[in-house]
Amino acid sequence: MASQAPETGTDTAAMLAAVNITVTDEGKRRARRRLREARERWTPELDSAVREQLGLTDRNAA
Repeated sequence: MASQAPETGTDTAAMLAAVNITVTDEGKRRARRRLREARERWTPELDSAVREQLGLTDRNAA
């Protein structure tokens, strides 16, 4: 199953191949692991802190 870029629906590996970036199975596994680990670390408190750093308050976050 190909991974689709959410914004375009384009196959991610095909997009990378178009700019001469090779995608290996091991690289895909590593990327998926890193994304999973990042999701596991993300908390509502961290989300709030990041929003504050970016100046995204409840009033202007839409």
